[in-house]
Amino acid sequence: MRTSSRSLLFSAAMGLFVVPSSSVHAQPPAAPLASPNPALGENGTPLTFAVASVRRNITGTGSCDPEHFSLLPDGFHMANCPLIAVLFFAEVPSDGTTLGFSTSGRTVGAPEWMSSERYDIEARLEEADRAEWQNSAAQKKMFPTLLQALLEERCKLTVHRELRERAVYDLVIAKNGPKLSSAESTLPADILAKHPGVGAVPGSGGMFAVGPGGSMALYGVSMRTLSTVLSNRAGRLVVDRTGLTGLYDIHLDAPEPHTDETESYIFTMLQEKFGLKLVSAKEQVETLVIDHIERPSEN
Repeated sequence: MRTSSRSLLFSAAMGLFVVPSSSVHAQPPAAPLASPNPALGENGTPLTFAVASVRRNITGTGSCDPEHFSLLPDGFHMANCPLIAVLFFAEVPSDGTTLGFSTSGRTVGAPEWMSSERYDIEARLEEADRAEWQNSAAQKKMFPTLLQALLEERCKLTVHRELRERAVYDLVIAKNGPKLSSAESTLPADILAKHPGVGAVPGSGGMFAVGPGGSMALYGVSMRTLSTVLSNRAGRLVVDRTGLTGLYDIHLDAPEPHTDETESYIFTMLQEKFGLKLVSAKEQVETLVIDHIERPSEN
């Protein structure tokens, strides 16, 4: 039985697969940051897939939806997806935000083909590591390490991390206080029963569904998850400064036709509907820099 991830649907809904601009890449280098320690396998060495096939998809077969980007009981399956998606799941910021490097400007040096070319991947774990893989908490740590090793082996990927000063938005509570609805339930089974068709927000907890015109319903999510969603709609990293620690049900309306989404829609909706606002700020932001990557060797 395949356990599907809705992650690619989530990514597409947020507009994640965008190659960073060369103007960002032109910034002066900063001091590198340490990368997280890799997850270890049963033999005490960094995890790798036992076998993996990476092939260019030139037929268009598969649609890069939840059924074609899936975690399996013994590994990983991907069909007709860009390798930038794999990179964003392989490299996780130090705050643990899944897909955190997908927000505008946080990944530097990605070649255009990483977003435009599509690939198929079939990968399986070592037999000794499969029992641990069944534990969802362990799987969350194992998956990035496995993908890092795959990209390093097949694409000769090398990266480093830097702190770079960037314009961001701080998400704060508006003058009259928050107007948020506490989550009716935080249990995935309960949310699915009431809202069929929702998917899990990858790595963050909570569920989501995309509606007409780009509207989005979020169930049982934290302010950090909302900040990630807003980051990819506002065009800047959004940093949670609300101090709110609860879980909430939030419905983001679709923008009005012919409306400047960043300058009016998001700001107005947050303040009027949720009692929140975005405030411009400058912060040192953890940035992923691609030093080298090649098209994958196939086998």
